[in-house]
Amino acid sequence: MGAMLGAAVLAGLALAGCTSQSAWRASANSPVFQPANGNDFLAQTSWTLVRWTRPGGAVRPVPTNDPRNRPITITFTREGAEPRVTGFAGCNTFTSSYTVAGGQNLLLTSDPVATRMACMPADRAQIEHDFLAGLIHISATAADNYGDPRRLSLSLANGDILEFARRIDPVMGGSNGSAKLVYVNSQRVPCDAGVLRTTCYQVRDSDNQPWQYWYGDIAGFQYQPGSIYRLRVIEQPVLNPPPDMPAVQWTLDRVIEQRVVGH
Repeated sequence: MGAMLGAAVLAGLALAGCTSQSAWRASANSPVFQPANGNDFLAQTSWTLVRWTRPGGAVRPVPTNDPRNRPITITFTREGAEPRVTGFAGCNTFTSSYTVAGGQNLLLTSDPVATRMACMPADRAQIEHDFLAGLIHISATAADNYGDPRRLSLSLANGDILEFARRIDPVMGGSNGSAKLVYVNSQRVPCDAGVLRTTCYQVRDSDNQPWQYWYGDIAGFQYQPGSIYRLRVIEQPVLNPPPDMPAVQWTLDRVIEQRVVGH
């Protein structure tokens, strides 16, 4: 029964998405679709669906995170150069690939592939179907802060709006501590660290902020001058740091992007 229901859901989803997906995939090799040419602000983030608004303002009930329900979630990760999106659609887990066009518009580049468990209660099957179908018909993406987003909104082709809240991010390196995304500029610059004259990284949290000196090291980071990086680092406190040195230390978790200046 579960397999038959799952097959029906996926078949309907494939029919619903074939037109838009064929157009998007035909353009997938365009430079605007490549994360190295734009900021993948979603990389290494995870989200919970908190509100589903219909055209006209009506709110559609969605599963909440309580002992009887499991919320609908979506997670974006980078495995090397491969961007992957995974999550829970209401009854089943799913996976797909994605890109961020123009630096801010989310597009799925393949149909979501879901497991085939039967939905309980039965009305959850329709929510799951509509959610997965909506992911391949995203017409606009918005975030409250593209440098470190906490709220994410997906506008669908049918007029629905899906609103998400940030969850605990997926940590890839297994290190204890809080994770954050930072940009590292293409050149280190002279700086004063206490009584020493040295060179410092230039870092910032988002691409619309000024560069600032980072006086510490980034453990595990193999820096190459001439490239601008976006890194995911694990930030841990430092007990009794030396004067004029950071009170936290950074350990590289993953290189999200590397872009050679001038390319």
